[in-house]
Amino acid sequence: MVDNCKLTFQQQSIVQQGYANYSPQELKQLEWGLRFTPLACSLITLYGLVFWHPYVLFGVAVLGMWAFFFPAAHPMDLFYNHLVRPLFGAAKIPPNPLQRRLACLSAAMINIATGVLMLLNLATPAYIFGGLLLVLQAIVICTHFCVLSWVYELLANLMGKWNLPVEQQQAKSLLAKGATLIDVRSPQEYAQEHLPGAVNIPLETLPEKLSDLPEGPVLLHCKSGMRSNVATGILKKNKVAKVYNVGSYQRAKQILELA
Repeated sequence: MVDNCKLTFQQQSIVQQGYANYSPQELKQLEWGLRFTPLACSLITLYGLVFWHPYVLFGVAVLGMWAFFFPAAHPMDLFYNHLVRPLFGAAKIPPNPLQRRLACLSAAMINIATGVLMLLNLATPAYIFGGLLLVLQAIVICTHFCVLSWVYELLANLMGKWNLPVEQQQAKSLLAKGATLIDVRSPQEYAQEHLPGAVNIPLETLPEKLSDLPEGPVLLHCKSGMRSNVATGILKKNKVAKVYNVGSYQRAKQILELA
C-alpha cells in the first residue's frame, strides 16, 4: 500500500508536469485519469502509423495543438471527464498546466513530421519519428514521467527561472537571526514528521495565506524541493520580500542540524 503522506515517483512526476498545487491525496486520485489522454492519443498515433494513414496523424496533432491553446478543453480530457470518469467515480482531470500543454504541442509536432514523412514515402524516418513518440508516450502512461517536462525544468534552471536553493551558510545565518522556516507540504505530511520550529502552510493554501506570513525572512521547504520552488515563485510574484527556497526536507534538516 502506498503511504499517502509520501510522494511516490509517479506523484513527483505529476508535480513536474505542472500539477504542483495538489496534496499527495489529490495527486493519487489523479494518477489514473491523467493516463487516459496520452493513452488515447498514442493509440490513434499507433493506428495511423501501422496502417499508414498520415491524415490520422494530422488529426491527432490537431488535438495536441488545441490542448496547448485551450488548457481546459483537450477533447480527450473532456471525453474522460464527462463520459468515462462518472462510470468509476474518479477525480476530474483539471486544466492542463503549461508543462503538460507543451508536451501536447511537442507530440503534435512529431505527429505532423511523421505524417509529412509518410506523404513523402520516407518510410524509415517516419517509423523512427512515430516510434520515438510512442516510446515517450508509453513512459508517460506507465510512470507519468514526461521527458518534455523534465527538459522544461532543466532549461528553466539554466535560464534562471528556477528558484535555486539558498546556500547552506546563508540559510544558517538567516535562521540564527530569526528567519521563519515554512513547510509547504500537506498537513498529513507535516503531522507525520516535521522539523522543529517549522510552520506548516501547504502550497495549495499559500496564495490565500499571504497576510498570515510572519514578518522578516522566510525559508521554504517541502519533501523534494519541487513544491518549495513553486511556493518561492508565488511569494516573489506577490512581492513578498526576503523569501528563500531551502529545497527538500532532508536539506532543511541538515541545515538545522548544522545551525
